[in-house]
Amino acid sequence: MKLSENRYVAMLQRSLSSLNAFEISLLAAIMILSIVSFVLKGEFEFNNFLAALSAILGVFCVVLGAKGSMANWIFGIFEGIIYTYICFAGHIYGDALQRLFYTLPMQFIGWHLWSKRERNDGSTQIVTRYMSWGVRFIYLVVTTAMTVAFGLFLKFCGPHLTDFFHYMNFHVQPDYANEYQLWLDAASTVLAIVTTWISAKAYVEQWYLWLVINVLSISIWIMSDTAFSFMIVSKYCIYSINCIYGIWMWNRLSKQ
Repeated sequence: MKLSENRYVAMLQRSLSSLNAFEISLLAAIMILSIVSFVLKGEFEFNNFLAALSAILGVFCVVLGAKGSMANWIFGIFEGIIYTYICFAGHIYGDALQRLFYTLPMQFIGWHLWSKRERNDGSTQIVTRYMSWGVRFIYLVVTTAMTVAFGLFLKFCGPHLTDFFHYMNFHVQPDYANEYQLWLDAASTVLAIVTTWISAKAYVEQWYLWLVINVLSISIWIMSDTAFSFMIVSKYCIYSINCIYGIWMWNRLSKQ
């Protein structure tokens, strides 16, 4: 166990020490925005603290992911736990359920799959690859069908989910701000499920999909207008910048 722990610590140290100026600037930006969020609130609030912590961990995760670093999954586990709570508290039910039952377990599966593609140069980076056009088409059809099905589920079963949460003494708002938000939640949730799997399989195309997800998520949280909104929107804005960087980095890694 001690050897395993030392391996993880060494991996984190190598990954963090390899950050370049641009990557550090993204991390600095989210930390500055965290401070700004507390200043705007004028007082310390636990929910605001959780949103800031989730944002900071999330940016560490995606920045290391853009580098193709194994260590991104470590940050992803802790960010996933906090963000699952935030989604439930912000009544973004689709994303919350997806995070709880899929994204969190996928952090461990992703770690396992990436470990098989790790480079032998001591960099903690992996070998990336592209999909074929046939595989892209299959993912498109599956994603579209799943979005429609999940959107209908949220539309007709959402009230029953709310009743269940109240029964469990977990108080949430009764519905979405509007139906547009519901379908955005359905689309972003399904895309996140598909893209997380694509990420675990080390496909370059994941970064284009993450960019779409980030735009959808920004729209959802702007409409949500909760105590979490400022930091969550800030996080996804930085995620979007990182996606452009991820596209460039993974295209380069796939040619090495």
